Amino acid sequence: MNRAIPSGNNEIKLTRERFDGIYIAYFSRLCSFARTYVLSDETAENIVQNVFLFLWEKHYALRISTSISTYLYTLVKNKCIDHLRHQRIAQEYRTEQSLKLAALEQLDTELISGEDLEKTVMAAIDRLPAKCREIFILSRVEGKKYREISQLLGISVNTVENQMSIALRKLRKDLEHLL
Repeated sequence: MNRAIPSGNNEIKLTRERFDGIYIAYFSRLCSFARTYVLSDETAENIVQNVFLFLWEKHYALRISTSISTYLYTLVKNKCIDHLRHQRIAQEYRTEQSLKLAALEQLDTELISGEDLEKTVMAAIDRLPAKCREIFILSRVEGKKYREISQLLGISVNTVENQMSIALRKLRKDLEHLL
């Protein structure tokens, strides 16, 4: 059962054909709009795809008090803002973790010899779950970027970021006595 979706003063019933027409009419314009926020074609397209997926999945329950155009642009803008907030938080976390890892690497040799430190850190790395360990080594030891790792392992960049967060959190906890 499809309910009507108001478009300005007119109500439209969101059938598959109507949805396809809206998609064709707005997809490229919304992608261009999203690119002004996120600066990545791939991210912009993903955001717009998610907005259309939301629209289709919820079309029977939506009540839109503005035009479909205004509604779509508002959804895209809000999704872009959510994405940027997530990116900022993830970047702040990565920066914090990098600083802590750098601090570990610069430990005073009087406190622990370089060889002992290396053994301690390697033992902590060895205790990581297999996937975390693999991703951590590819990133921190081999110097690969997250995108390279995701392509190499056939996983998403988001999964790489999450696994690195887990690895760094476990290493920080394991090695906190050295700080």
